[in-house]
Amino acid sequence: MKTGLQKNNSKKEMLHTNRSSDIQEFYRNKSVFLTGGSGFLGKVFIEKTLRATEAKRIYILIRPKKGQTVEERIDVMFKDPLFTELNRIKPTARTRLAPILGDCLLPNLGISSTDRQTLIDEVQIVMHGAATVRFNEPLHHALAINVRATMDLIQLAKKMVKLQAFVHVSSAFANCTVFHNDEIYYTNELNMTAESMCKVADLLGPDKTNRMTNEWCGKSPNTYTFTKALAEEAVLNQGQGLPICIFRPGIVIPTYREPVVGWVDNLYGPMSILYGVAHGVLRVLYIHLDANANFVPVDMCANLMLVSAAQTAKTVKQSPTEPPTIYNFVPDERNMLKWDTYRRTLEEFAPKMPLTNMIWYPFAIVVKSKRLYNILILLYHIIPGYIFDFLLLLMGKKRRMIKMYDKIHKQTAVLDYFVENKFTFTMNNTLKLFHSLSSIDQSLFNFDMLAINWYEYFYNSLLGVRRFMGNEEPDTIPKARQLWQRLLILHRTVQLIVYGGISALLSWTFLRVFHVL
Repeated sequence: MKTGLQKNNSKKEMLHTNRSSDIQEFYRNKSVFLTGGSGFLGKVFIEKTLRATEAKRIYILIRPKKGQTVEERIDVMFKDPLFTELNRIKPTARTRLAPILGDCLLPNLGISSTDRQTLIDEVQIVMHGAATVRFNEPLHHALAINVRATMDLIQLAKKMVKLQAFVHVSSAFANCTVFHNDEIYYTNELNMTAESMCKVADLLGPDKTNRMTNEWCGKSPNTYTFTKALAEEAVLNQGQGLPICIFRPGIVIPTYREPVVGWVDNLYGPMSILYGVAHGVLRVLYIHLDANANFVPVDMCANLMLVSAAQTAKTVKQSPTEPPTIYNFVPDERNMLKWDTYRRTLEEFAPKMPLTNMIWYPFAIVVKSKRLYNILILLYHIIPGYIFDFLLLLMGKKRRMIKMYDKIHKQTAVLDYFVENKFTFTMNNTLKLFHSLSSIDQSLFNFDMLAINWYEYFYNSLLGVRRFMGNEEPDTIPKARQLWQRLLILHRTVQLIVYGGISALLSWTFLRVFHVL
């Protein structure tokens, strides 16, 4: 078993040789405009583009945040371990990144006239990755970011005199009202167009629009999937004449290989479950273990974005009247990942690399009945939460457990639709694209989901979560194992007391009844 956080030196050495690569040649001296560059996928895309290609410039849409200027935010980004290798081999790469001050919440993305003209004159490739990924985002807000910004960017792209490719990052679950998704459009599932929905939202205003969320979303389970589906409709009908395609990734999770194995910078989705269980907080999971876990490594997503742009630039010239190509990206059906595989590998590896800040012995009870789940969270979350908060109160500390559990339960509740329904996908376009690459480009820009060893991948992901989210290096594992042993003894003791008490109560009740009889 590999250590997981070691660099894949052979692959990196290959990346920086002078061997011929069609994809590298396509990006040579070109300018890219990226939205969503400060997000999880955006950062990986920036790092890979700067490290693996000689792109002239990456313009990124970015805004000041939390008291930091855009330049300060970029400086902080480049100090992340994700960029360590890039900073080592290409110390001037930072100069190829140019901020464009803007905000997807604002009309025309909040871009100044001067910056708009720069983009119009210079950009050959657009990568639209900006989105709000919160499932329960207020509808008016989600429409502004996920739909209106997409339409505004399409109109801006139509003015770009050098444009060769536009990649719109959607989601494999954008059309989740359909349980088998082909690489086609599902506009018939919508009750209106993107343009008309935005016009109605403008007329109604935020409060009225948000109050009518259920009516507008229809069969869509949340505002995220509804607005992502609307954005796809905008690409299809407003993107006519553009060299444009749609990339639909599954649930994006830590890096598979590069530039650092297991890198992650957020605790969304599966990683939040993983960290919650490892921390000893999350103890009951509502999951159907036989369902497909449609996870995709973030570095493979960045690679497919780069390759799909190059392919779009070539194929749209040949067939300009065809609908924009869609690339679904989920685990290969010949190497399918089930939630049960995810659970079993984590059960095996978690005790070998626990956290040093666990609050309780980590364990998880998996159920597929919502009614049973609600009973168990009362027993394993709510009641222990009140007990823990009471102890904190006695120690003069701030109570936090019930508030935290309330947040966890609200977040997990929005996933019920995806737990209760099974989704399958075709990936014909994606597989065809990969097999059309030269062997060099298949290696340099790998997105072959068939080749993933899921057993090894989750081992590396666990190490990555410890290091990048828990700030715990591998040398802390011995100390964490000692804590794990102590918490195990405490956990078994509590179980003995509780189960013993229940047994005694039942025995006493039985004897009383028997005595009465």
